Amino acid sequence: MKSLLLTLFSTKRGLKILDEEFEDDLYRKSLLIFGVYEMIQFITDFKKEAYENRILQIFLEFGLSILFSIIVGLIFSYMLYQVGKWFNGNSNFIEVFSLLAYSYFPIIIGLIIIIIFKETNYEIGGIKNTSLFNFILLLSWLLSGKIIFQGLLKFNDYGIVKAILNLSILIGLIVGLYFLLPYLIIS
Repeated sequence: MKSLLLTLFSTKRGLKILDEEFEDDLYRKSLLIFGVYEMIQFITDFKKEAYENRILQIFLEFGLSILFSIIVGLIFSYMLYQVGKWFNGNSNFIEVFSLLAYSYFPIIIGLIIIIIFKETNYEIGGIKNTSLFNFILLLSWLLSGKIIFQGLLKFNDYGIVKAILNLSILIGLIVGLYFLLPYLIIS
């Protein structure tokens, strides 16, 4: 837990502690973080009206969404690891997997804040909730990007240009899959 909080507030110190942890512990913590992220995301998107008297369906979708989140985390981590290897990065898969998982922590906190605001119907200074929610998500995504970027610099032992290229290629692959996947499924 200490490494999670340090990674959020003092990224370099948190990544140093992350680098010193055992790989088995990192792997378990990373799986847990991906699962917790999907739990929070499921709660954020949950609509009570759609699931009246369907408790079994709720639990099935809940479990499948957690499993899917972990699988997607593994796939994206592997893609990030392989792209890093193309640029002669020195990291191993567990470091990249834990880095990606730890970068989800700001997003988890942002989603929890949004859930609290939704449940209390709280508004800040007359700002509409959707604008506030978008700002919170943007801020959490920026913090997440900062963690990934600094982690790539540290674990792969390369410069800023290679880290930017590494992230750009991964983002390009993700965007490409996002737009290409519906066409592949339909065909």
